[in-house]
Amino acid sequence: MTDDFGELKGRAEQGDPAAQYEIGIRFFIGDGVGQDLAEAFKWVSESAEQGNSDAMYTLGIMYRSGLGTELDWNKASDWFLKAVDLDNANAMIALGKMYEDGSHGTKDPDMALSYYMLAHDHKHPKSAYKLGRCREYGIGTEVDLKLAFEWYLTGARQGDNECMAAVSMMYYTGSGVEASPEEGFKWLSLAAMSGNAVAQCDLGAAYFNANGTSKDFTKAVHWFQQSADNGVPEAYYGLGSCYLKDPAHKDYSLAAFNFDKGAQAGDISCMRNLGLMLYEGLGIPRDEKTAFGWFLKAAMQDDPESQFYLCCCYLGGTGVEEDYGRALEWCLKSAKSGYAPAINNLGSLYMTESSDMYDPKKGFELYLEASERGFHIADVNVAKCYEYGLGTDKNLTKAIEWYEKAYSNGIKEARGFADELKKQLD
Repeated sequence: MTDDFGELKGRAEQGDPAAQYEIGIRFFIGDGVGQDLAEAFKWVSESAEQGNSDAMYTLGIMYRSGLGTELDWNKASDWFLKAVDLDNANAMIALGKMYEDGSHGTKDPDMALSYYMLAHDHKHPKSAYKLGRCREYGIGTEVDLKLAFEWYLTGARQGDNECMAAVSMMYYTGSGVEASPEEGFKWLSLAAMSGNAVAQCDLGAAYFNANGTSKDFTKAVHWFQQSADNGVPEAYYGLGSCYLKDPAHKDYSLAAFNFDKGAQAGDISCMRNLGLMLYEGLGIPRDEKTAFGWFLKAAMQDDPESQFYLCCCYLGGTGVEEDYGRALEWCLKSAKSGYAPAINNLGSLYMTESSDMYDPKKGFELYLEASERGFHIADVNVAKCYEYGLGTDKNLTKAIEWYEKAYSNGIKEARGFADELKKQLD
């Protein structure tokens, strides 16, 4: 311990509440002394009992999170209330969040709003963001996107980077303000440069997709990396996508490396893409079994695309033993989520005569649905149904129309199918 710490502890032991609070915080974060949450709780408690409002607020946080003591929402709420009585604005925000989330057993949006307003009256820097959310999502009040934007803009001008990011998104989407990608990009840049890790990821995407600015691969990679370094797993997906999709900088090894980092950090999109690269052997040795494992991990978290890939793995015995029943199970889950390729595949299962679920009419309906959702291979399947009378009446004219639709949507072989049918009608 340093002499400074020893002198501080001496004052704390003599009952100085400010010293007690400071020494509690030092034990809490390990500043000049080993971190000891139980010791932190002891000193913060003593300071709070003597009326230090910051200590009361911190004690509420410790009870709310179970740090240095047992988790106790009621005691957390009690200490926040005591701090609020002493005009502690941090405690006002904390109570508002508790009522908003219902984390202490009583969800009360009206009370949440009232505490956020009280915090604003006491000039808390996060109050504008909280009040903007209340207006954006109707928490304790009616949804009013224009007022939400005004609250966010107020906070953004005061330097709050969450408000900056919210202003950016509203400009990008035209919510509560006239759409302006350029203004959105400006505020997103400010949020990212002020340290907002999620905004850094979004800024990387803006540079990569030329959204409100010109496309710039180097800057995209810079901001994705900055975000990843600041703990945002989704940023690894952005990095991987840069190296996978940018024609001038394609590098499968770097793409696989970043997808692996993101997958290990829990990002579902990275799990799925790592599975695909393992399946294809792109930038990483081909490993069907490990690919299946990543698809399964993402699918278990309700990712419909990965659920579809599991269906394909079970159908083809890829990385796992072939199992028609499990394939159908995952295909149904993916289709239920609206994933068009799965809906198309489900249609094909209904079209299979050897299947127990053979129902051409149902298969035809599913092909139509997949087509409506933008899966253009289904256009060809609808055309074939009309050509051969599968699940619907045979109609060569409609078959030609659907083949031509498929061709216009990028399915090149559909042109030949249409031309052959036209010869039959001549």
